[in-house]
Amino acid sequence: MLFGSKAPQSRSEIIAAADKARSKGKLTKAISGYRKALELEPKDPVVHGKLAPLLARAKQTEAALQSFQAAAQGHLDKGFADKALAVYSQAADTFPHQVRLWQQLSQLNLSKGHRVDALKALLRGRLHFRRKDERRGAITLLQDALALDPSLFGVKLDLALQLAREKHQAEAMALLNPLLREAKSRRQLRQLRWTLVCVEPSTGAWGRWLRSVLLGR
Repeated sequence: MLFGSKAPQSRSEIIAAADKARSKGKLTKAISGYRKALELEPKDPVVHGKLAPLLARAKQTEAALQSFQAAAQGHLDKGFADKALAVYSQAADTFPHQVRLWQQLSQLNLSKGHRVDALKALLRGRLHFRRKDERRGAITLLQDALALDPSLFGVKLDLALQLAREKHQAEAMALLNPLLREAKSRRQLRQLRWTLVCVEPSTGAWGRWLRSVLLGR
């Protein structure tokens, strides 16, 4: 070694420097450091987990999604499903309009036997798909939710409405008609009658909705 020359940083030193840069808000330096560390160990889930949200903040969406996926898969490969769940949850919160992330979060919960949490993930994701150009995403998540629990009355109403708005009235009506026998309360009946008005507005539909409001039937 030449006099006065520095020894190259070890991988742990590179990560420590990137961690320090991150804590000081030095986004570019932190990203550069974590990427340098990944050159030495490309599948490190911990480093990918640190890098992904920084890339999201830097508006590098595709790179961020790739790092989130790499982090989750890396934890799964090592048998740490709970850590993978945490990564998917963070990814979905960071990119709430990515349908696949909500599906992956749900599927991983389901694989661990957490059916309720799997369902909650899908329904939480659906809340982020409200615009006209997001209806297909909403429909996908609602259909996945019903696949887990076909008894969800409100989810069926929501799905029927979204289908109708996408010009799939026949599918919407096929979903709604059986609900006339399933409505268990006046409130559910009013909701159903109103959804029918929205899906197929007609004098008869309006009359039946008004009757459900006034007479409860």
